[in-house]
Amino acid sequence: MSKEKQILNLIKVNNGIITSKEVSKHGINRIFLTRLVKSGKIERVKKGLYVLPNTWGDEYFNLIYGINAIFSYDTALYFLGLCETVPIIYHITVCRGYNGKLNHVDNVKLHFVKKGIFELGKIEIKSPQGQIITCYNAERCICDLLKNRNKEDLETIKYAITEYLRDKQNRDLPKLVEYSKRLNVENEVNRYLEVLM
Repeated sequence: MSKEKQILNLIKVNNGIITSKEVSKHGINRIFLTRLVKSGKIERVKKGLYVLPNTWGDEYFNLIYGINAIFSYDTALYFLGLCETVPIIYHITVCRGYNGKLNHVDNVKLHFVKKGIFELGKIEIKSPQGQIITCYNAERCICDLLKNRNKEDLETIKYAITEYLRDKQNRDLPKLVEYSKRLNVENEVNRYLEVLM
């Protein structure tokens, strides 16, 4: 089997997307990606990321690919089933000092945090299109919402916390309390727990 066919098979198995890193992992020279682009068999979305032509691709995966960024707030809640609506704005958290391309994307709301808490609650999940992406877990999202409660929709906060508490199998109250201490929202979390439990 030719290297081009190997790449095309890998793309099909991977929901129409492939990265140059994945190609290298399979021992295939990246020059074959360039050849496939020139022949029109694949398209380059951005550096290191390729899709089949006429493929919608994965907007979530494409957005943060190659960037040290984590989906957060309403967007992460949507992935976790704790939000009633599909967000029209992508909430993404980055480290303070970030000055990259996401600053110039219209439907992206960036949240800047210190390096010391950036990875707190970071998980990997499958996006709605099936690609692996990073987002914050439910406990981190709830703490972030409560930390910025004056700027957030009260109904979104109530819905997220109510659904979180209802899911006894997946909720982790000790982790929620631990995160609330680290993010200085312990009083707010306790208040909601007292009312809703």
